[in-house]
Amino acid sequence: MFDDIRELLFGCVYTIFTPFDVTGEIDYETLGKYIESIYKAGGRKFYAMAYNSRYSQLTHPEILDLNQFCIKKVKSLGSSNLVIVGDPIHCSTAETIEFSNHAKDAGADLISLLVREKYFSDDQILDHFAEVGRQTGMGILVHEMPFLSGFNGSQMHWPRSLLMALPKIPQIVALKEDAKDPELTRIALELEPRVRVVIAGRKSEFIKFKPYGARAYLNGVSIVDARVGEAFWGAYETGDKKTIEFILNRIEAPFFDRCVAKYGWHRTNKALLETAGLMRRHDRMPLKHLSAGEFVLVEEVYQEIKMSIQELLT
Repeated sequence: MFDDIRELLFGCVYTIFTPFDVTGEIDYETLGKYIESIYKAGGRKFYAMAYNSRYSQLTHPEILDLNQFCIKKVKSLGSSNLVIVGDPIHCSTAETIEFSNHAKDAGADLISLLVREKYFSDDQILDHFAEVGRQTGMGILVHEMPFLSGFNGSQMHWPRSLLMALPKIPQIVALKEDAKDPELTRIALELEPRVRVVIAGRKSEFIKFKPYGARAYLNGVSIVDARVGEAFWGAYETGDKKTIEFILNRIEAPFFDRCVAKYGWHRTNKALLETAGLMRRHDRMPLKHLSAGEFVLVEEVYQEIKMSIQELLT
């Protein structure tokens, strides 16, 4: 039923970040231009998601508006482009169904579902996905990130039994693997090719999973120029080690080792986008953007990355 979508969901998948204007409102003009910049540089798979897209800072009506805008914008650039949007980070199954139907009616290819309720059993989580699938018929991308245990409140990874049961639900098309645990990633890749696994994290980690069938990853530093993501994927497919090493060492490593390691991914991604002139780094509280002093480091690193990107593409 969803074979066409699954087959198209490969390579670099590009995050849709949510920019805010000086008043703190969603800056749709800048957002549209950012989506266009990804498309013009070769990106064809777009993903609005819980944290990168700042759902945690939005009201539920704002998420609906954002989802609809992103879907319409991506599809206006090319009907064959893939677009994935999400449901609120915390909500009931009934509200997830409302968001899924809204995304389906607007033309989304998949709905990304993140369960942040405390975990008590596999059946609890599977019943949630199954009910959404039955009620909507919408293709689902499961956003797999650690749960909080309902028994002691500790953070816990998904049980293998839960991961292996996902293919029983026909509407589940893909999984965003977000545990940052190599063993769990290898387990998740056992779901391929029935469930397409999109791996989050550094490209230097992603390539380690090629022997296990890894076919899709989240963009990372390619957020400033989709040509980097497309070049990496081409090198990954052909085994071009020289290009892979150049991207890992000269483009990815400076940003992750010097900026992300110091300030964290979710604050530095918007800062990097500002250095590239793509959007303001500002967010809504309680997420505080990098200060002017902190931002200096990102500016310095971006200039290095920019020169390396130019070298890669010439």
